[in-house]
Amino acid sequence: MFHVNHLENKVIYQIYPKSFMDSNGDGVGDLKGIISKLEYLAGLGIDYLWLSPINQSPQRDNGYDISDYYAIDPRFGTLEDYKLLIHEAAKWNIKIMMDLVLNHTSTDHAWFQKALAGDAHYQKFYYFSDRPTTATSVFGGSAWNFVPELNKYYFCLFDKTQADLNWDNPEVRQEIYKMVNYWIDLGVQGFRLDVIDSISKDLNNNIVSRGPRFIEYLSELSDQTFQDKILTVGECWNPPLEQMYAMCGEHGLFQAFHFADITHNHRPNKWNLDPLSLKTVVEVYEKWQNQYAGAPAWAMNNHDSPRLLSLWLDDQTYRYESATLLITLYSMFKGNLYLYQGEEIGMTNAHQEDINWYNDIETLNAYQEMKEQGLSEEEIMQKIMKVSRDNARVSMHWNASTYAGFSTVKPWLGLAQNHTTVNVANDLANPQHSIYYYYKSILALRKNFYPHINTMATFHVDDSILTITYPTHKLYANFSAKATDYTPPLAPILISNYEENLPHQLQPYQAIIYQIANG
Repeated sequence: MFHVNHLENKVIYQIYPKSFMDSNGDGVGDLKGIISKLEYLAGLGIDYLWLSPINQSPQRDNGYDISDYYAIDPRFGTLEDYKLLIHEAAKWNIKIMMDLVLNHTSTDHAWFQKALAGDAHYQKFYYFSDRPTTATSVFGGSAWNFVPELNKYYFCLFDKTQADLNWDNPEVRQEIYKMVNYWIDLGVQGFRLDVIDSISKDLNNNIVSRGPRFIEYLSELSDQTFQDKILTVGECWNPPLEQMYAMCGEHGLFQAFHFADITHNHRPNKWNLDPLSLKTVVEVYEKWQNQYAGAPAWAMNNHDSPRLLSLWLDDQTYRYESATLLITLYSMFKGNLYLYQGEEIGMTNAHQEDINWYNDIETLNAYQEMKEQGLSEEEIMQKIMKVSRDNARVSMHWNASTYAGFSTVKPWLGLAQNHTTVNVANDLANPQHSIYYYYKSILALRKNFYPHINTMATFHVDDSILTITYPTHKLYANFSAKATDYTPPLAPILISNYEENLPHQLQPYQAIIYQIANG
């Protein structure tokens, strides 16, 4: 067993504020709506609430285009509402994690507007150039956008309304540190840092991520702001172990996402997926459980990803079993566990077939690109229905009413097709078959059992059966709809997602944990 850091063994629940709970009937979720659901959230046994960006924003990329780091977007409420959320959450022993975008600002930000007006001081806050490089945007097309008034281009790794900050300018860094400390002083106790590995670049060589001064800037950010007192998690994609050690240490972030598990079947990208490869994904689990000495950040779902339940398993006939299998598996890994709103009731992909239903800028751009590539409408929509980010951004399903209890008016995005059956009210009405109550049980088990999880484990795959053996317990998971014979240990069952456990047979999508030794 390894040392447990005071920021480890935590459960963090991510809320997409626009889609969680609307308190004032405008179709957009808000801070007062979140406050009204704190008891529900506390019932799960969570430690932190991570809110996707709530800063002022034109919402061209759903809040990840911040126009004022110090202001709360009026869509969500006021600064007083945010203070109240921090205060009320504390009564339930829940800390607030803020989502900050430090790589870029909205082009509506005062800094960028001053730069456009010809202010040379603020032009140095961004990347302006007479000659664009061949760098491409994550959202498609060139990463440079031309400004006729200045006869210059500015760099935008994402949307053209998201101008990248020049972290090589020390004044930019000091402004960022001052702002982070403002929120810490206000009571924020955690930060999720969006695309943090892009803050250092070498544009002359088209290096737009993990540039030459990345670790230096992370260390400086940590030393001048959160140090080791605040839970921080960075958004990174598939960093090698060496990079993770460099990022997450005494002078850096506490942890970062790797997403290697939920992206293992991208061929070559998320719009082209292979089926789940249990053998491949288990190699990811083994790497971060056994080879990484730090505290991994595990997330099955988030605002940028479709529902894992729909991608990997059966979100129809075996929705309960599939959802509870996944949380059983992920609860048994060391580090911190990040949940996403709705997964605790088994919310699925939206299954919306009309492109006009979708809102996400990445999805709409991909739709046009695939059209230009000659794909048929049916082919395109099959891909979009499977992996669009809007699958995760639908309104939270609270009940079976017209707008799912989220609002009294039509929501800003809409609902999944199955909202009348898959919702909180229906789930809680049947405690014996409730995904929420299963989550509550497995998370409590994880909390108390953590020292036995925070150790080496042996992973084994036999066709559709995954077995993980720890010194004191053993997990079996059947990743298929077929009942499969197995030889169970002569040991007590800690938890199972079936009420009745058949001797020598794993049922479809069954997950079961045995206690094989006393610890």
